[in-house]
Amino acid sequence: MDENLQIPDMEFLTVSISQLPVTEVFKLRSKLMGFSTLEEVVISDLLEVSEREDYSERWYFELVNIFERRGLSHLLFS
Repeated sequence: MDENLQIPDMEFLTVSISQLPVTEVFKLRSKLMGFSTLEEVVISDLLEVSEREDYSERWYFELVNIFERRGLSHLLFS
């Protein structure tokens, strides 16, 4: 599952979420909320995202984990 950890950081943000080594639940929730890349998530207002019908804390915690594994969590909280 870590094969996509080799993708450079900025390119990683533009890879389709469906191609990332993440859970199927994360892929589905992302799609239901209208996200196809992590870049789209980063430029979104996470407070607004948390109010969407298909948002879940499990999705959020996985999102944070994805960014923390790459040392990019600052992108979510800046």
